[in-house]
Amino acid sequence: MARIPIFNENSEFNPVQRRVVDGILGRRGGRIPGPYRLSLHAPEVTEVWHPLGEKLRLQSCFPLHQSEFAILVTARCWDCDYVFNAHKKIATDASLAQSIVQSMVKNERPVFEKAEEEAIYDYGMELFRQHHISEASYNRAKDIFGVPAIVELACLMGYYGMVAMTLLAHEMPIQEGAVILEGKVKR
Repeated sequence: MARIPIFNENSEFNPVQRRVVDGILGRRGGRIPGPYRLSLHAPEVTEVWHPLGEKLRLQSCFPLHQSEFAILVTARCWDCDYVFNAHKKIATDASLAQSIVQSMVKNERPVFEKAEEEAIYDYGMELFRQHHISEASYNRAKDIFGVPAIVELACLMGYYGMVAMTLLAHEMPIQEGAVILEGKVKR
């Protein structure tokens, strides 16, 4: 059970929340995505948060399977079942190998066939777990994607770190039938 009330499309909203919700519903097919179900308690934050997420996720310089993989790396680093489950099917439907997802569920390093995916993985894992990216991993990502893209990659991962933190802090229940990430840091 969440620590704070979870909003849905039928909740009662104050005027500021209503304005923000109407903007979200109009752009998101009539539904409120998971993190906003919590962040609407601070509607002005949600109002600026939502377009940033749309830009980073839906208008990315990365192909969909790569941007979704970056989100999965972030979810894995935060041990955030909700984000991982919300994005794993999107990633595999967009051509990310199922074997990569399964390795990540087990908290194991995947075997990569594509240098781009390995570069994203190492970039994110090192940044989140060591708070530093090695020169080799940084330069490999920069050589593969270019400077603007690796800046966007850090922003995308940072954004989804914020999403994961929000969901974890307020204990958003995970989706029914969700896989549970193995090997989590003990809390």
